[in-house]
Parts: sequence; structure tokens; C-alpha cells
Amino acid sequence: MSVHSFGGAWTERKLSVVRRYLEIYANALKNQPFQRVYIDAFAGTGDRTDKRRETLPLLDLPEFDAVAKGSARLALEIEPAFHRYFLIERATRRASELATLKSEFPSRKIEVISADANDAIVELCQKTNWRATRGVVFLDPYGLQVTWDTLVAIARTKALDVWVLFPSGMGLNRLLTKSGDIPQEWQDTLDRSLGTNEWRSAFYRKEEEADLFAGTRSKTIKDADPVKLEKFYLDRLRKIFATVSNTCVRLTNSKDQTMYLLCFASANPHPKVKGLATRLAGWAAKA
Repeated sequence: MSVHSFGGAWTERKLSVVRRYLEIYANALKNQPFQRVYIDAFAGTGDRTDKRRETLPLLDLPEFDAVAKGSARLALEIEPAFHRYFLIERATRRASELATLKSEFPSRKIEVISADANDAIVELCQKTNWRATRGVVFLDPYGLQVTWDTLVAIARTKALDVWVLFPSGMGLNRLLTKSGDIPQEWQDTLDRSLGTNEWRSAFYRKEEEADLFAGTRSKTIKDADPVKLEKFYLDRLRKIFATVSNTCVRLTNSKDQTMYLLCFASANPHPKVKGLATRLAGWAAKA
């Protein structure tokens, strides 16, 4: 089986947190009467490598790393096992390679879905009996492909926890041009990803400056540092999820610049579960 190219030095940190959470979660619920499901969007091939580089559009950002286990394989190795695994990968070749994991893990009930991740997750959320089911979703896109509607669908289950990789530095901040003159396609992408157009006023402000002929004129100033980007996204998540972590796991480059935020949210509104979810996420974030 070939391996999927993605990652950087921060990838180990990302997968370590998710793996730790899945271990804690599986043990916490092992004696509960629920079917446990794991949903991995953008699952790739199950592995990763730096042997092949891809040139991707701005919204599909390239990532590279050394050969290692990907999130799908790590999840399948967790004990106690989840009752069902949904591995979503739109690319037909990668989806077919994911299917080979079935022979490697014959005791696991694995369903590989070759479809758009947003469409597949919304469908799973709508057709599953969440009164009898609990689970974890890992949203690990290249860029800003995860739509707000997908997050709303997850939140409405009142049963799923989600770790979402949000490209605050590699995606959002890049689309927020310094001048504020943003192509319509990029604006639409931001609206779709954030579920609002409020980012326009959150990340830009107007200033008056002297003008030789007009006296003064209004100038658009970009106002978006890493802390502000993180707060905005967490505040958005809090509008739909019962529980959201106070901070995200910062994934940085060699210059300590934030490229991605790994954010946790839980849809379960039960008071005891909300507290437990917060503690579990906190423990995992220290992995």
C-alpha cells in the first residue's frame, strides 16, 4: 500500500493528542451501553510519507512528513476497539488503499466511504441513532474544506466529540489580505468555513488618514493576530457545541509561528458529560 503525503514536525504532536484522546475515551465508555464509532474525515491512505510532494491550490495546502502511521491506522490500533470505523476519503485511489486496512484489522468493522467529507459526515449524522451511539470525529483537512454546515450537523447529534484541525495561520490568515481587498471566491470560502461574514468586521478596521487633496480618507487596516484568530474560531464553535475547549493545541513551525489549531468540542449537553469531556480533552492535550 502506498503512503499519503502530509505533515510536518507538528504532525506527531497532532496525532499524539488525538491518539491519547481516543485511548482515554474508549476506556471511559467501555462499560457504557453505547455503540462507539470513530469517524475520520480526509483519511488519506492511513499512512504518511515525505517521499512524494503535491502542489495544491491555496485552499488545499501541501503538507510533508516522514513515513509514519496516520490517524486511521492509529485509531484502529486503540484498545478497547470502537464498534465501527468510518474512514472518509474522496480520492478513489486513496479510498481503495484505505480498504486494505480491513484485511490488516479483520476484527474491526470498517466502512470506507469514497465521497466528499462534508456530504458523508452530514449523511452519517442524519441517519445514525444517536440515542444508542456515541463517538469521536477527527476533521483533518488540508485547508478550509470543512464547512460550517458540517460542524452544525455534528453538534446536532448531541452525541459526538470532535477534534478539528483549523488552519488559522496556513489558511485563514493567508486569505485575509493586508489591504482587505479579498477575491470573492476567498470571501465565499471564509463564509462557508466560519458560518458567518462577521470575520469582515472582526479582522478589519477603518482608520482615517490625512489626504493632501480630500483632507482625510478612510483606510482599511487588517487586525488579525494569532490570539484573535483563535478566540474568534472558539467563540464560533461555542455557538453550536455544548462544550468547547478554552484554548486550542497550537501547531507551530520551526519559527514558533502558529500554522494550525487543533480544537476540541463536544456535542453532548449532559452536565456530567460536559465536565468529563473537558477533563478528557485537557488530559489528551498534554500528550
